[in-house]
Amino acid sequence: MIFRALMTGLLIAALSAPPVLAQGSLPDVEPRPVRPPMPSYPVGAARVMLQGYCEVEFSVDTRGRTSNIHPRCSHPEFCASATAAMEEVRFMPGRRDGRIVQRNNVVYPLEYRIEGMPDPIPDRTELKGCVDPLVS
Repeated sequence: MIFRALMTGLLIAALSAPPVLAQGSLPDVEPRPVRPPMPSYPVGAARVMLQGYCEVEFSVDTRGRTSNIHPRCSHPEFCASATAAMEEVRFMPGRRDGRIVQRNNVVYPLEYRIEGMPDPIPDRTELKGCVDPLVS
C-alpha cells in the first residue's frame, strides 16, 4: 500500500513537471508574422498618387503581440498607417535555446504602391522617423 502511494506520487510529480529540452536541441527562430500586415493606403497619399516605403521597428512579446512600434517612412503620410498595421499583426514569437523569448528591434518593411507607377522604394538613408502625434 505504501509502495503504491509512493509510486503514484512519483508518477504525478513526473507528469506535472514541464518538459526539459536539451540546450541547443531546437534552432533559434526569429519572430515571423502569422499572416503579413495589411496596411491601409492613406487617402491623402492616394489622392496625390504618392507612393512610399516604411521600415517599422518594434518588439514582439512571448505571445506574439507587438509593442514599442517606431516607423521610419519615406513620407510622413504613411506613418499612421504603418503603425496601425503593425499594432494589428500577430507573430509566431522568437525562440532561443528552445525557449520562447521576447525580441526587440525587429524591423519589418512596408511598401505603399500604386499599380502602374514606378518602384517607390527610396534610398534607405532618406527614411525619416515618424513623430507620435500623442507625444508632440
